Amino acid sequence: MTETRWRVLLALIVVFTLARIATTHRVFSQTIDEASHLIAGYDILTKHDFTTDPHHPPLAKVLFALPFITTPEPVAQGPISRGTILLLRNDRYTQNLARARMPNLLFVAIAIVGVALWARHLFTPMAGLLAALIFASLPPVLAHGGLATTDMALTAMLIVALYALTLLLEEATWPRAIALGIAVAGGLLAKYSFPVYFPPCALVLIAVRLRFPFTKLLAAMGLALAITFIAIPPRDFLAGISSVAAQAVSPPKGILFGEVRAGGWWYYFPVALFFKTPIPFLILAIAGLRRRLEIALLAAVILAIAMTSNINLGVRHVLPIYAPLAIAAAVAIRVRWLNAVLIAWLVIGSALAHPDYLAWFNAFAGKEPHRILNDSNLDWGQDALRLVRLARKEKIPSITTSLGWSAPLDRIGLPPRKELQALQPVHGWLAISELNIALDRDYSPEVRQWLDALLANRPYRRVGKSIRLYYM
Repeated sequence: MTETRWRVLLALIVVFTLARIATTHRVFSQTIDEASHLIAGYDILTKHDFTTDPHHPPLAKVLFALPFITTPEPVAQGPISRGTILLLRNDRYTQNLARARMPNLLFVAIAIVGVALWARHLFTPMAGLLAALIFASLPPVLAHGGLATTDMALTAMLIVALYALTLLLEEATWPRAIALGIAVAGGLLAKYSFPVYFPPCALVLIAVRLRFPFTKLLAAMGLALAITFIAIPPRDFLAGISSVAAQAVSPPKGILFGEVRAGGWWYYFPVALFFKTPIPFLILAIAGLRRRLEIALLAAVILAIAMTSNINLGVRHVLPIYAPLAIAAAVAIRVRWLNAVLIAWLVIGSALAHPDYLAWFNAFAGKEPHRILNDSNLDWGQDALRLVRLARKEKIPSITTSLGWSAPLDRIGLPPRKELQALQPVHGWLAISELNIALDRDYSPEVRQWLDALLANRPYRRVGKSIRLYYM
């Protein structure tokens, strides 16, 4: 295969993937984190204020906010309310939401190209293309590449940094050291979990290759810190690291197998990966891990690090693991017809999941995946716009809601409504999300008994994947 043909085929994979993600931008309402990221980026651009969202560094947030830089200062209390005002600018909610999400496609492209180059370097050009295609077909990648959140930025920059380190360890030149420094800076500015993931992964690569070009590695790290502290003041960077550490001490509640609790489960991420990853990908990846020691070790290290975290809020927090696993999957089975069958199963299954990549589960989860995982694995508030469209179509005059999250229901077209009140009777239409059902059932034994009796054996209509619509 010629270099030109290889680049053309990779470009086609990237362009097609970005196009399919872009078609989801106006389907879904905002998820809980998007408004906060947006207003945080806006405050950095307009006021050089890094304190609005201290849990995330600026790189992705600034890109999300660029289309809104000329918007007047939003007047409201709290980051979610202020960010939502930006999204409601000129009463063009879906268009503004799409503009905020569009910059994340840059990180999707970087991740796909990074996986392709890395796999090509380790194996063959064909392995690079297959790894790119496989990675770009994964529902979790497609889901979080389509939102104005920071998980795809972390994934992309960790891929690039590990690939750059691989090159430096093979040939320790100054251009490669500079490239590594820039890549690490991008990771540090992408998400504060990068300095948790990168050093152990770097040690794996150094140990496998038995090379340690001290001077150039030190120079690369120095350059990375210099770039980082030009982009964000050291005080704010360290405050962000501290805020994430404090969150780990008092983590938000997670949900697993119907149980709601803070503190997490050591086995949360293996369970999430098992049910949120396509079955053919699991087969290919497991089969291919034996082909290259460093790829197997990188996947194991990323999973092990995630398993130590007590912040259990979705498979998105272990999204980088799909890069080494995609490379392993690309070189898995030498029986060509079996490879073709599994990859076709993956690609076709991914296409059939469109556009509901966020709430997608594999067949192992059965027909009630909410009994296994919830929150950003299933219900992150993304289906409110679908409820609005259905209410208009069915001419629903009024409705009771229990949806939570942050979508401005009264401003995006939902009919007159009232919030569901615990222990109170309900008449007429009721829209309740899977996440709120789980959280309300955990509130108290009395509320659980009342809610179970309210919903028991009642037929309902599914709105998207996360909302139940009842008529009482």
